[in-house]
Amino acid sequence: MITHLTYSRYLSQNILKISTPLQKFIYIIFISLFGSFLLAVSSKINFVLPFTFVPFTMQTFVVLLLSMMFGREVIYILISYVFEGIVGLPVFAKGGGVLYILGPTGGYIVGFLISGYICGLLAEAGFTKSFLKTISVMILGILIIYFCGALWLLRFVNFSIKQALKIGVLPFIIGDLIKIIFVSFVLPLSYKRINN
Repeated sequence: MITHLTYSRYLSQNILKISTPLQKFIYIIFISLFGSFLLAVSSKINFVLPFTFVPFTMQTFVVLLLSMMFGREVIYILISYVFEGIVGLPVFAKGGGVLYILGPTGGYIVGFLISGYICGLLAEAGFTKSFLKTISVMILGILIIYFCGALWLLRFVNFSIKQALKIGVLPFIIGDLIKIIFVSFVLPLSYKRINN
């Protein structure tokens, strides 16, 4: 897979001039803390409709945006975020802790990890160069999150696929599409600037 210059690599190589393993390590720590902070903040921008216990948040948007900007390095951010939540920090939409991961919305958090890494790989392969490539990757990413979330949700709705989709997928489609269309317009424009 051909690796293209992601926004993160442009920052580290062309702006910060990172060249040593120690500098790289410090940079990874910094982006992990910064990215996990953004995810924690995005999780608090939430509300719940009466017919679903899965909250609307900005997390999916931030996960996909970070993956397209940081490439595979996004996994450090996502692992940091999940670890912070597991140890009890209130970084998830309604709190934190191991029991939160095991609860109804835990599948979405697992989906963040899988989706983020796959979208990051595709970003490094040049899938931020055009609107169509970017939106196709982001749609793939959101579908992975939906799949993981709905699959885990089945345990809490008597294994009813229809109910899992009704509660955990359908209410979010329009909002998520609006977010990814916006990002898909903006990212290719800035991508051209850093890869000229």
